[in-house]
Amino acid sequence: MRSLLNYDNPFIQLLCRIGDLMIANFLFCVCCLPVVTAGASLCGLLKVVQGFSLGGEPGILRTFFRAFRDNFRQATIAWLAMLLLAASFGCDLLIGQIYLSGAALAVLRGVVAVLALAVLAVAGYLFPLLVRYENSLMEHCRNACILTILKLPRTLAMTAMNAAPFLLAWFMPMTFLKTLAVWLIVGLAGLCYLDCMLLRPVLLQLEKQEQSPGEPDQTPDESKDEP
Repeated sequence: MRSLLNYDNPFIQLLCRIGDLMIANFLFCVCCLPVVTAGASLCGLLKVVQGFSLGGEPGILRTFFRAFRDNFRQATIAWLAMLLLAASFGCDLLIGQIYLSGAALAVLRGVVAVLALAVLAVAGYLFPLLVRYENSLMEHCRNACILTILKLPRTLAMTAMNAAPFLLAWFMPMTFLKTLAVWLIVGLAGLCYLDCMLLRPVLLQLEKQEQSPGEPDQTPDESKDEP
């Protein structure tokens, strides 16, 4: 029994990690309620989860709200741009539903789906780069696009995971509603944790290798890595 309750026990460590992710997930959901703050909230969540995936033990509250504050402007601009794109995609589908039919409507839906997945793929790199590096928003976007192409297998894996909640809500709404509590309690943070584990080798490679013309230009921000 004593060995079971030992913190070094893998099972106890797993429970502690799940508890940490639940706290981070709760902070993320609460800070997303104004909607416009969702981008900064995602940065806070990613900062906490990046600390876990890179082997650290960050203070959850302090790390979350520091990243929320430090990245608020850039993250909000990026988030609002994504909302604008999502609204334009939705309008395209509504207009197509009214004026198109058959093959033309199917083509429109396919194009919109591809574009939406492309935006989601770039966002999968953009927000982690915002959190970890000091750079202009345009440079972050440029580097996110480059990494989306250079790291295509990871891009496909991350995009598939990140699209899962949206696809579930669209194609199986009843199943999504039944699992909504899981997403609100720990699922979103768990998804970010898996993303960060996939990105971990990429971030370490960027920080260890010398800059070359074919690699994104990133400057690590040491202040953002403080626990």
